Amino acid sequence: MAGATKPLHVPGLGVYAGPGASGVREAAVFGARTGAPLTHVLDFASAENWAGITGPAWLLDPHRNDAARLEYSLPMMPEGDQYSLRACAAGDYDTHWRQLAHNLVAAGLHGVIVRPGWEFNGDWYAWSAAGHEADYVGCFREIVTAMRSVSHSEFSFDWNPTLGPNAFPAEQAYPGDAYVDYVGVDAYDASPIFVHERGRHAAAKAWHELEHGDHGLRFWSRFAAAHHKPMAVPEWGVVGGAGGQGGGDDPAYIDHMFRFMTDPDHHVAYEQYFDAGSSFAQHSIDADTQFPQAQARFLSWMRKLR
Repeated sequence: MAGATKPLHVPGLGVYAGPGASGVREAAVFGARTGAPLTHVLDFASAENWAGITGPAWLLDPHRNDAARLEYSLPMMPEGDQYSLRACAAGDYDTHWRQLAHNLVAAGLHGVIVRPGWEFNGDWYAWSAAGHEADYVGCFREIVTAMRSVSHSEFSFDWNPTLGPNAFPAEQAYPGDAYVDYVGVDAYDASPIFVHERGRHAAAKAWHELEHGDHGLRFWSRFAAAHHKPMAVPEWGVVGGAGGQGGGDDPAYIDHMFRFMTDPDHHVAYEQYFDAGSSFAQHSIDADTQFPQAQARFLSWMRKLR
């Protein structure tokens, strides 16, 4: 029927609420407070050393009996100039990837989503692929191959650039369909537009760039579809601070994100709100949030999606 409204697609609903046991507890609080029936939870391995990367008990054990599916953010190497994407691509770190797989299986987490070297198209992580695209691809493939080789593993792998043009076109570091289960993209409410403008007009322009701009959400939706992969939004959230580039208490951004993610044409498998912050930027919509309008809009969407 002409003009008929498409039914809402309900993606898996998830959150990042902190590391390890505190994150599992706070995720439960987030779910109870917002009414979100959480199916996913995000966590991060530490890049301080190999022991932090390969699944320490403090990180894995709290997720053992959690009903939400864990997405494990996997650094491609520890901190230190002695490590490199080239060495990873050559297989030098395969023992560590197999150890991680064994640790996950032993913890009953054989079906986690693994997110190797996320936001690789930026310049802020040691595994930045800018100028090293082939080595990044090789490293990603080594991780997947080594982890899949472990008995009883049923891992999925999320290839996860961040939104926008960044340091280089991220598709130049695509590992190939055989190594990727989800095309993830991080999509925060931040834009240089907010440094110079505020108000609804600025927010509308910023959103248009996020959705339709260079390597925006629409680009990645088309890319995922072309590779017959579901899309994911592993990290998203309102932004306070960020050098003035954050959109602040922006309920329209919440609306836009949920409209995009619940549109069945975009095949978004799951999303994870980043309910945390730092001295640089704030995203949390908890009980004492500085973003009450965004919080209220988020709650209204949870009522709609339950």
